Amino acid sequence: MDIIQFITAGNALFTLENTATGNRFTFRVRQPGDDKPHFVSVLTGADNESDYTFLGTIFDGLRYRHGRRSPIAPTAPSARAFDWLVRRLSQNAHLPEVVRVCHCGKCGRCGRTLTVPESVDTGFGPECAKLLKGVE
Repeated sequence: MDIIQFITAGNALFTLENTATGNRFTFRVRQPGDDKPHFVSVLTGADNESDYTFLGTIFDGLRYRHGRRSPIAPTAPSARAFDWLVRRLSQNAHLPEVVRVCHCGKCGRCGRTLTVPESVDTGFGPECAKLLKGVE
């Protein structure tokens, strides 16, 4: 899975996990339309469909800024983890082996449930994968 492409596809839902510590955070990154910023939320409750809280915004590729209106402090573990991830990815740095980024079984572009094994591996359904290849 190309993590940057997945996160910025427009409708990404993924979990960032540190396997050494057991810490994990589930993030939702949505883009309301082409040429719009991406809005980042983090799962903060038990309902993994609706209990997300605004964290910040991604501008121009991978320039992340913590939201002034976010009720989550920029020093909170979830905020620091997302900021760390984006900084690493924007520098083309490899993630440590103890860090995993796992999509949640949904296409990063359209949000549909993935069932085709190749789609599960890439994080994109067949139709969205074709569209993304046409964009490259």
